[in-house]
Amino acid sequence: MKQALLFAAFAASLSMHAHADEHKAHVHGIARLDVAVDGNMLILHLESPLDGVLGFEHAPGNAKEHAAVVEMRKKLADAGKLFAPTTAAQCALASTQVAAPTLEAKVGAGAHGDLDADFAFACARPEDLRGMEVLLFKAFPKMRRIDAQVVSGAGQSAARLNATKRVLSW
Repeated sequence: MKQALLFAAFAASLSMHAHADEHKAHVHGIARLDVAVDGNMLILHLESPLDGVLGFEHAPGNAKEHAAVVEMRKKLADAGKLFAPTTAAQCALASTQVAAPTLEAKVGAGAHGDLDADFAFACARPEDLRGMEVLLFKAFPKMRRIDAQVVSGAGQSAARLNATKRVLSW
């Protein structure tokens, strides 16, 4: 029950944060990662300027840009290589959803495109889930920093991650 309430509060804060950020400028190279542990589920929400994961922020206009979009989507779909939860928890990727509306628009539309991605991992031993290593920096070298916040049965925490500080603990 406590985790369900924490998750509901986390989801509400995500919704308020997303609404508040609609009018806020994004910063290239800086992403946001929201993490929730609810029962046996590890739920992640990543927000990033497209530049940090793609190298440009507009709809692809040539073969090279189309190939970059395909490669980005391929990397994001293989989230098990982007996030490494505590091994003992035996977590497996359950779902991935990626939204980048700018990529669907006409070339030149949407001057500052963003990526929103959701990942869910089902953990066979959630009691052993103590954290995760975030491997996004290797997959997306233009990403310089991730501002992370975590809500779990242990409480709430926040961390600033970079290429040398990649581990979230809770």
